[in-house]
Amino acid sequence: MAKQYKKLQKKIYPAKKDSHDKEKEKIGKDYLLIAVCCFTFVVTIFGWPHFDDLNRAMYILLTLSLGLTYAYRHARLSDNARIYVNRASLCSMGLAIGLFCLSLFKTFAS
Repeated sequence: MAKQYKKLQKKIYPAKKDSHDKEKEKIGKDYLLIAVCCFTFVVTIFGWPHFDDLNRAMYILLTLSLGLTYAYRHARLSDNARIYVNRASLCSMGLAIGLFCLSLFKTFAS
């Protein structure tokens, strides 16, 4: 009877997980994210003389966004800092997409 009562208690009131358990979980290495970040950095460096200011800003923002995404996933940050890093990453990605659309409009509408 006591064993069944304990099983019911565990089902009804499951044990709360520690926030330290999250940190102990293995996080993937994100090799694809690192490769894409390095690729955009290399394209930015080697394409710098060929880009106009709009494309330069777009690639800088894209590289920054990918770097912040990697930092968000793998850096040991406080909860407040993680929120700011995530927002900065999303904001820079949105700006890069906006600059890409503006670049497309400038190229094909003119």
